[in-house]
Amino acid sequence: MRRQSIIALLALTPLFGVACSSDDAAMSTTTTVAPEVGNPDPPLPIDINTIPYKPGDLAALGNASIQIGTPTTAEDGTFSFDVSITSGALEPYTIGPQMFRVYTLDGKSYISVAGPGIEQFGEHTLQSEEVYTGTFSVKIPTDSEPVMFLADLSPIGERFIPGAWVFDPNFTPPASDG
Repeated sequence: MRRQSIIALLALTPLFGVACSSDDAAMSTTTTVAPEVGNPDPPLPIDINTIPYKPGDLAALGNASIQIGTPTTAEDGTFSFDVSITSGALEPYTIGPQMFRVYTLDGKSYISVAGPGIEQFGEHTLQSEEVYTGTFSVKIPTDSEPVMFLADLSPIGERFIPGAWVFDPNFTPPASDG
C-alpha cells in the first residue's frame, strides 16, 4: 500500500474504488474510498519525471545535477538529509528555498527551515560547474510521514527539469515496457 501511495502522490490522482450493484426494483451505487492520499500542495510540476529517484541516486536535471543523502530523524523530530547540487550551466543562476520541498503522505509540503547549527537550504547563487552542498532540514508538525523530496528548478528556465526522490528504501520503479 505504501508504494501505491507514493505512486498515487506522484501521479496526482487519489486512490479510490467504486462498486455498483443493481436489481430490477432499484439501482444503488456505493462508493468505497481507500485511505486517502492527499493531493500535493502545491501541485507537482507537470513535466516531472514519473519515475522517482531514491536517496543516493545522482539525477541530471538539465543544467543541474542533484543528489540527496539518506534521511535521518533527530530526537526532536527534525527530518533532514544532505543535498548536493552541481551546476552544469555556463552562466550563474540563483536557487531559492521554495524550489525544494519535502512532501508528506497527506499531500502537504514543507521547505527547509534554519535550526541550531543548520542554515536554511537553498538560498544560493551557483557559478558554472560549482557544487553547492547543504542540509535540508524540516520539522513536520503532523503525524504524516515524509514520502518524497522535490527539486523544481524549472522557474529558472527551460533548461532545468524538476525531479523527485522517494524516501521508501524498498521502492523499486516499475519495469519499463520498452
